[in-house]
Amino acid sequence: MYRLINAGKARELSTNLVEEYANLSCCVVGVTGKLVREEKRVAAALTQAILEAHDYSVKNPQAVAKGFQAYALNTSVEEVEAILHDHTHGHHAVGALLTKEITTYVTDLKTVEVIRQSTDAGEFAKEITADVFS
Repeated sequence: MYRLINAGKARELSTNLVEEYANLSCCVVGVTGKLVREEKRVAAALTQAILEAHDYSVKNPQAVAKGFQAYALNTSVEEVEAILHDHTHGHHAVGALLTKEITTYVTDLKTVEVIRQSTDAGEFAKEITADVFS
């Protein structure tokens, strides 16, 4: 989308980075329930490493963009850096805050009929989240 918008071939109507979504997590770490139950320290270490990488990308977008070039097929440092500036890698919801944010998303997904209307958003969010740092 970034290229299409910059080339004037597409128009952004909205994203998960505006209005009420601007301060919600856009990404989560998914691990199995078994890992959380049996190896909580491993799940916590994995999560912490990803959060630290996100923090690094917020503080050092040019370094991340340069490092990414080794794996990139058709992009530039400048383009990756610009994309990183549009992301919300600096926001990290964990624990109860993550559950609250997931509840918001589930409620909205019910509105557009992606999730059944009968689903209790709060209970669903509690079921699929785990506080690996507690």
